[in-house]
Amino acid sequence: MFPTSRSIVDPGALAALAAREYGLEVTGCVLLRSLVNDVYRLDTPSGPRALKLYRAGYAAAGWELALAAHVGAGVAQGVPLLDGRPAGRLTAAEGPRAFTLWNWVPGGKPPKPRTDELYHRFGRATAAFHEASTGFAGPSAIDAGDLVDEVLARVPDAADRSLIAGLAAAAAGRLAGADLERGICHGDVTLDNVHRAGDRLIFFDLDRAAVGYRAADLAPVSATPHWPAFLAGYRTVRPVRAADEAALPWLSVLLRIDYLHFHLYAKPAMRGTESLGEGWIEQNLTELRAAAQRLS
Repeated sequence: MFPTSRSIVDPGALAALAAREYGLEVTGCVLLRSLVNDVYRLDTPSGPRALKLYRAGYAAAGWELALAAHVGAGVAQGVPLLDGRPAGRLTAAEGPRAFTLWNWVPGGKPPKPRTDELYHRFGRATAAFHEASTGFAGPSAIDAGDLVDEVLARVPDAADRSLIAGLAAAAAGRLAGADLERGICHGDVTLDNVHRAGDRLIFFDLDRAAVGYRAADLAPVSATPHWPAFLAGYRTVRPVRAADEAALPWLSVLLRIDYLHFHLYAKPAMRGTESLGEGWIEQNLTELRAAAQRLS
């Protein structure tokens, strides 16, 4: 077989697999999204399910299901296989790939325009996730500082390279020895990973969850106009310490470097170099340039 880095599995074959492994009557299967992982919608007489097929080499699928069960309400819940295992495995062209099954999250992504009321609920939901996951053990989050050299290798402009290197070094210095809260982080706290069902916000997509600086989950919202509402909502459930809030600008820098690495490396590998022109790289460079001005 010719070496393959990424394959799209036939939905019909997945439907048969799910029927066998979960004891479901599957009436339909369709691919919803293919990026880092592939997500399929399974239709059954009792309602839809989401089947998540992970990239080859991913080893934490079972842990993701266990985390969701530990957190409980406010997070999509997984379904174990008939034999009780949290995750299964199939052999694709590129090698073994884990899969998990999830109950369908009700509602839908919050529509625009997005209000302070929504972000207040979003902050409260994020805090509830942090509170419920406290004490749960997990892998350590990727250190964005370890990605800097690879990012610099693909950023074409010398001024941008110098700016990124300087910001990364400054962030490392500011965070070294800082007394920041650590625990399970969702890893991708954006409204793209939330469904709103009435007054409830429900998280899904936990494959970036890991142990890290809790404040890193607040960084994506911290530089937006909705930050005061989000922070107020968060504080209705749990506090944000002064040291964690002070670290947010530097955690935001590292987050942007992490985003840049994804769009410079992983995404082109999955979607082709055409993705380099989608604007995400320039957007993150713009944010880093603005951060350099604010933090100078």
